[in-house]
Amino acid sequence: MAQTLLSVLLALIAACTANEPAPKPTPRRIVTLAPNVTEMVLVLGAGDRITGTDDFSTDAIAEATPGRKLPHVGGIQPNLEKIVAVRPDLVIANAAGLPPNLGRALAAVHIPLLVVTNERLADIARSMTAIGTALGVDSAHAVAALNASLGRARRTRTNAPRVMLAVWPDPLYVAGNNTFAGDLFALCGARNAVEVNGWPQYSLESFVASPPDLLLYPNHSVAPEQVRALLERAGTKNVEAVAVDENLFTHPGPRVGKAAEMLNAILDARVEKP
Repeated sequence: MAQTLLSVLLALIAACTANEPAPKPTPRRIVTLAPNVTEMVLVLGAGDRITGTDDFSTDAIAEATPGRKLPHVGGIQPNLEKIVAVRPDLVIANAAGLPPNLGRALAAVHIPLLVVTNERLADIARSMTAIGTALGVDSAHAVAALNASLGRARRTRTNAPRVMLAVWPDPLYVAGNNTFAGDLFALCGARNAVEVNGWPQYSLESFVASPPDLLLYPNHSVAPEQVRALLERAGTKNVEAVAVDENLFTHPGPRVGKAAEMLNAILDARVEKP
């Protein structure tokens, strides 16, 4: 009788085990659709799994592995055929700017999509953790390094300077509140000169009415003469314009602590002069 009960019990266990879904295989071939996502995968030590990137991740790949070239699968609008051609088992993208039909198109060809949010400074660590989990790698060290770099950059300034990041000068587009750039300014003890949210087109009248103490602009996309033309149109004389590393100040990724360090140096040297 005991032997019979044991046999039944073992059979039940075997049946339950057989019905359990098989664990998902760890992704080995990854496509990244934004430079900051590419940087996250690289800092997590999984760069060798990247088989394709967006058109704008060239600098991140070149810096991490000089001489390595990867297929590009498109820019703001990814090319599905190019993605399929590199045979990924995971595509990773930012929520911001995600084409509405991309998830459905990838699902139709059985390619999983991981979407991460990086609108705010605090989102970056969460995204790194989510990517680490999806790739089966430990993200704790990389996240701790990010948080430590941000902690070292925290400042309180008696006369908080007003800072603006102009991502394009004509028409003027800027980093507003509730963005990782706005959070970066606050971390470094500055105030965002833009009082609206997001990354809006900003009128020249608003710029003139409330000009910043310091105008930052990306060093690759925007030329100094374009910024000079903006300031001439505005007729402002006391705004100091500084070019900043585009890859650090416009990519909400694991190197944002370096951007904070650079911003502090700029504020210390240029805004708070004795």
